[in-house]
Amino acid sequence: MNTKSIFIKKILLLTTIIGLIVCVDSCKKDSSEKSIDQFLFEASKNPGLSNDVVAEIDDDRINAILPYGVDIKSLIATFSYAGVQVSVNGKSQTSGVTANDFSSTLLYVVQAEDNSTRRYIVNVKINDNTFSKFEFKKSLNLHLPADVSAIIRNDSVIAEFPVNTNVSALVATYITMATSVTVNGIKQNSGISSNNFNSTVEYAIEGIDGVKKTYKAVAKADHSFTKFEIKKSLNPALSEDIVFAIDHQNLVIEASYLKWIEAENPSRLVVSFETDGVSVTSGGADLQSKEIVVDFKQSVQFTTTYGKNEPRTYSVNLICPQINATLPVLRLEADAPITSKEDYVKAKLEILGNGITEGLWDFSKEKIEIRLRGNSTMGLPKKPYRIKFPEKYSPLGLNHAKEKSWVLLANDCDKTLIRNAVAFEMSRILSADAATPRFTPCTQFVDVYLNGTYDGNYHLTDQVEVAKGRVNVQSLNKKSVVAEISGGYLLELDGFAASEPLHFYSPKNMPVTIKYPKDDDYAQEQADWIKNHFWDTENALFSITFKEAANGWRKYIDQVSWVDYYIISEFTGNSDAWWSTYMSKERDVDQFLIGPIWDFDIAFNNDNRIGNAPTRLMADVGHDPKAWIARFMQDETFKAAVKTRWNAKKVALSALVNYVDGLAVQLDASQKANFKRWNITHQALQHANRPPESYEAGIAELKTYLQDRYKFLDGEFNKW
Repeated sequence: MNTKSIFIKKILLLTTIIGLIVCVDSCKKDSSEKSIDQFLFEASKNPGLSNDVVAEIDDDRINAILPYGVDIKSLIATFSYAGVQVSVNGKSQTSGVTANDFSSTLLYVVQAEDNSTRRYIVNVKINDNTFSKFEFKKSLNLHLPADVSAIIRNDSVIAEFPVNTNVSALVATYITMATSVTVNGIKQNSGISSNNFNSTVEYAIEGIDGVKKTYKAVAKADHSFTKFEIKKSLNPALSEDIVFAIDHQNLVIEASYLKWIEAENPSRLVVSFETDGVSVTSGGADLQSKEIVVDFKQSVQFTTTYGKNEPRTYSVNLICPQINATLPVLRLEADAPITSKEDYVKAKLEILGNGITEGLWDFSKEKIEIRLRGNSTMGLPKKPYRIKFPEKYSPLGLNHAKEKSWVLLANDCDKTLIRNAVAFEMSRILSADAATPRFTPCTQFVDVYLNGTYDGNYHLTDQVEVAKGRVNVQSLNKKSVVAEISGGYLLELDGFAASEPLHFYSPKNMPVTIKYPKDDDYAQEQADWIKNHFWDTENALFSITFKEAANGWRKYIDQVSWVDYYIISEFTGNSDAWWSTYMSKERDVDQFLIGPIWDFDIAFNNDNRIGNAPTRLMADVGHDPKAWIARFMQDETFKAAVKTRWNAKKVALSALVNYVDGLAVQLDASQKANFKRWNITHQALQHANRPPESYEAGIAELKTYLQDRYKFLDGEFNKW
């Protein structure tokens, strides 16, 4: 090879090497990449948000405006970024998981692969066009005898002043996070600006988004009550003074007393009051403080007058279930604290019918027994109970069953108190024309006192058990002969099966509890037989011929009861439908009867893990195990049966909205007392939805759900 050829080959080799070096360098990933590309707050992860809020990213600044009422001290941000990690104050952040306090500016640091960083200033503001406080301070209004705090309600500000107070030039002090406050276009300064309150003063408050809200501020120098009480010193049966709240805007004077009053006439109490130098009458008769005896069974009208001023009539209400309850009252005096789900405590019981004359009880009778019940609900502040009479008994005329055991459902995570009752009514509607009798637990609401203190509104209902008038299958125990081994049984597809002494798992890992025969009165042969029969049922459901009537699932499961159970589960939006399902089996009948229904306190769109429950099928989004329901959704004949049954019963089911209205009226006095005992705004069950602002709002939400759910299911089922 000549010298020229060797030289050319060397040049070509060198060029190739240089090209490879350039390629490697240029093709290598940019290790300095670091940025936040999206930043938002998702409604599903942040209570108080009704919609997702997407922040604006402007260079290295991230700005978000959230609606008023959202707690920004514990917000979870969802973000996407380029880099290896994001941190705040040295703490690594996980998108959609890590919570931070956004009440002050936060610095988000994005770290690149080469350890370089980029900082983003995150600023979250609340869009506020409201007053959170409004008052008139004596230090700024020297003619006032004392500070006057106003009542802020909706778009009104009401301040009450002593009689003959000059309100023509008052300086108001208020708290707001608004960007501006004006009166007649004139900028206002808290603690400085003066206005004439002889007529209504309109305050215009502008939020960050530019939206204005108008408050009408009214100052009243009128005659009124300044104090209203029922003092223990004048009413020895009381354990403490009762101090009433005075609402001058709505002319309501109200208090609650939640202790038992040991008196012959507990509703008749001596009242004490103070006024702004006015006379007080009721029914035309003059009233004297500390002398007048008032019967608080009903609301009482008190009228104040002063000179030529127009009289003001107040409604005076004492919330006390013992005095003005419209429901039966169960009064219990337990021998010891009730702390166990296993061990009963002896207790004296008195049942006051309040219009019901059957099934009463009193302290002279033998003591009953009481213990805690439930699973997740047992850990809530308001406890559910199981009570056991010393004899088979039908309390309060519930004569469908005469048994020892009954249940007191607390409904602590259901702020309407009636979700279970509505579901039970749905079951009654569907089972009314069933060829095979089906048991639905009863509904009787009661007020409960425990050891002298009001414990709340409770739903008295059946214990789900094998008994006449309940799950009425043939009796079976360890002494039963072999010929009787095919029944009767009561099973539960039970997410808590592992905590029960008598349970098994199917080949599809369905957890099953044997509820009857009971774990202390069964033979192993019986447990083995029903387990094998359940396995045969599941094998048929998952066989190739599962749709066939003769050899498929219909050989082992009663279709009518299963269709009704499915419709109830979907209409109620019961996310636990496939997690907790009762099944019974009679002797010499191959088929399981599905039911009775049970446990609906987080149904009806009350489970924050589901999201948009009114328009989603529980067959798709309900909690696992869902192996069975998923299989049923593959059977067109089952779905056709659901469609037919729905169209036959949907008119009757649409009337459930009226049933809700009726229950709300029935429970009105009781719910007021219940939520004096248990704050309606506190939700202890973390996976239940946020509580409503009021009981009325909760009822309205439930009715809206039923109407929306009806429309959705009617559309879905009629596609099948």
